[in-house]
Amino acid sequence: MQRYFENFPKIQYSNNSVLDITKRVTILNSVSSNPYAFYPYELEVHERPDQFSGRYYQDPFQSWLLYLSNKVIDPYYEWYLSDDEFNNFIEKKYGSVYAAQSKIKNYKNNWISDENITTSEYNALPASKKDYWQPVIGVSNQITSYSRKQLDWSVNTNKIMTYTVNNSNGFIIDEIVNIVYDPNTTGKGQVLSVANGILNIQHVSGTYNQNNGYVYGTESNSNTTFTTAITAADNIPDVEEVYWAAVTYYDFETFKNEYNKTIRVLDNRYNVTAIRDLKNLMSDK
Repeated sequence: MQRYFENFPKIQYSNNSVLDITKRVTILNSVSSNPYAFYPYELEVHERPDQFSGRYYQDPFQSWLLYLSNKVIDPYYEWYLSDDEFNNFIEKKYGSVYAAQSKIKNYKNNWISDENITTSEYNALPASKKDYWQPVIGVSNQITSYSRKQLDWSVNTNKIMTYTVNNSNGFIIDEIVNIVYDPNTTGKGQVLSVANGILNIQHVSGTYNQNNGYVYGTESNSNTTFTTAITAADNIPDVEEVYWAAVTYYDFETFKNEYNKTIRVLDNRYNVTAIRDLKNLMSDK
């Protein structure tokens, strides 16, 4: 049985002989870039690295080959998680599933959800919106319709607003705030930064760009009046909002977990070579 840390050299630390865990290794580029050295495998729910390694490499302690092949640093949360494990992870990292589903991380181009439009519909669009579409060519090299450009654009936020406030104390970075002018005129966003008398709010929606209103923090319970609202950044103009979708922290973590479901497996013809390379790389010589 080939345990990963058995190959690490020892060093003297505080008059004790200890493993040098600061060492790092990777699979050689000549192997990593070889398309025949790996094959994709879709993990089952609750399938652990040691279980797969024991079945495929005949040694549960060669699970480190799976970690290296998939560039896994954290074996607990960079491996595919079951629903219960995933929700526990979300609660630990974000406080609750609700918080992760409520807070926005970034925005992405939503081209997947759009259907084709006619040439007349395209011609009626303003110039800025036309940038999101591409022609569909039919017979005789004629344009028959327009489809969304399949480009995975993303931006950190839609807009950043700078509010000059009466009191900026107590607000928490990334907390959701409500922006209120009157009961029927409201907006919201997330705190980007706090300075003396200044609140920078991103991921804004609703009504947010008028002067003279109130800001309420949903986590800190802080509240203050503001006198001016200035647009500091306008990454997604209002006219283009329809082409973008907010990505919550929950969406982001779900995508990462689904990505982790399919792993790269080093063909067992190479595992002996990988073990030998590990020993050589970690040799004290």
